[in-house]
Amino acid sequence: MARTYHTKIAAFAADADAKWVDNLLSHSGVPGVSGGTRGVSRRISAAGIRHIALVHRLNRVAGFSVEAAVALAERLLRTGADRAELGAGLELQIDRQAFEREVEARIHEAVESIVPARRGRRPKR
Repeated sequence: MARTYHTKIAAFAADADAKWVDNLLSHSGVPGVSGGTRGVSRRISAAGIRHIALVHRLNRVAGFSVEAAVALAERLLRTGADRAELGAGLELQIDRQAFEREVEARIHEAVESIVPARRGRRPKR
């Protein structure tokens, strides 16, 4: 069974605000994310975190709309491509290995320092 993470780890690994990540996951179908309905906390795979991080960069750095960034990130990460044609004579290229190394390092750093909030009632003493 693959390891899953919570949204605070995803936000840290993507270098994004937790509210931005929550809004993204609430309004867009991001691969690698499950749960998040009626009291069930979201579970995000490492692949899901890579999607979130790439969407965040495409949105904040490159200026793509969130919807366009989600579609482009899904296309790039699903196919394993390092570049995507955006139109006639225009393409986007990413250093996939450097991107994945950075996200993995941030995931490991977040796992060591971020503890998920406890859910449910406090235990009786």
